[in-house]
Amino acid sequence: MSAPGCEALAELHALARAFSESSTATEFGTTLRVAFVANAAFAWRLIETERCTSGRRNRVRMLCFESSEAMRRAVQERLDWAAADQQFRVTQMATPGEFPGVTADWVHSNDFASIFDPSRRSLREEICATSSARTLILR
Repeated sequence: MSAPGCEALAELHALARAFSESSTATEFGTTLRVAFVANAAFAWRLIETERCTSGRRNRVRMLCFESSEAMRRAVQERLDWAAADQQFRVTQMATPGEFPGVTADWVHSNDFASIFDPSRRSLREEICATSSARTLILR
């Protein structure tokens, strides 16, 4: 791979790591890894793992892209989703008088995920719009 390709891979790796370390990724159990498969169709690969609960296997998807730029857009959208999700949580958890453990809607923090996760996931669907050229389910 040429030096520009190595630079693109390093940049993508850093972006994927930044998303994977975000509070949104941690809460949803999502990690991103990047790969480049030389001489392959759709050589730029984004491997997304979602931790499953209730004894099921983790869900692993490999998104294959035609270019590093398309993959960069997909990773950046996940970072944008993490930022929007953080803002959503701040808005919902803010309370007058800073009451601990209760959201502004008077939802106990233990129930936050069950009540707000559908809205948080819909944010992802709205923001993460870049399609891969091919998607493979690995597990």
